[in-house]
Amino acid sequence: AITVSSAVVNATAKTVTLTLSRAVAATETVTVSYTKPASGAVVQDAAGNDAANFSSQPVTHSTSTPPGTQGPTLAAT
Repeated sequence: AITVSSAVVNATAKTVTLTLSRAVAATETVTVSYTKPASGAVVQDAAGNDAANFSSQPVTHSTSTPPGTQGPTLAAT
């Protein structure tokens, strides 16, 4: 299993960066879920609307990464 070992929110860049417990291999699919917390910070869109809960959204690593370089960045909207 691949788990999230840390999450960093950058409000200025409007990004959430997840650090995973291991690299995702080429053509491997992982699923991403989000549950809005009952209180505290929540993920919002540019207009300030809270993001809706979602679960089991598949994301496939389909970009080859040359040896010695950083892998691709996932951008989800």
